[in-house]
Amino acid sequence: MASFNKVILMGNLTRDPDVRATGATGMKVARLGLAVNERRRDRNGQIQEFPVFVDVDAWDKLAELCGQYLSKGRSILVDGRLQMDSWEKDGVRHQKLKVRASTIKFLPQGDRLGNGPLQRPQDADQQPVPANALESDPDDIPF
Repeated sequence: MASFNKVILMGNLTRDPDVRATGATGMKVARLGLAVNERRRDRNGQIQEFPVFVDVDAWDKLAELCGQYLSKGRSILVDGRLQMDSWEKDGVRHQKLKVRASTIKFLPQGDRLGNGPLQRPQDADQQPVPANALESDPDDIPF
């Protein structure tokens, strides 16, 4: 039976990225919290925004870049796939569905459609971040 696993989300980070190294291989992983607002009518017919909170993992070079350039409140676009994590704690089995990112793109602040130049926080000696800077293929990263 054929299957397909693809997720595309756009939202705002709920916290700063938590970047850590795995114990076995030392590979980097960044844990991100993403809030995606869903618009729908409430019981009174008024349009309301209802947030959906999603955990996102980024790995390797993508994780390092997330830790370096992203912070709480930043708007991003995530392209990835669903992944189920399972673990046992105190004899109880736990599971959590999250997104494993393959691409993360910065969105300009205040522009939810992603129009305009893509830039990281401005420091005196920094250059704008290219649109493909956070793709997961290290050969495509310009720095």
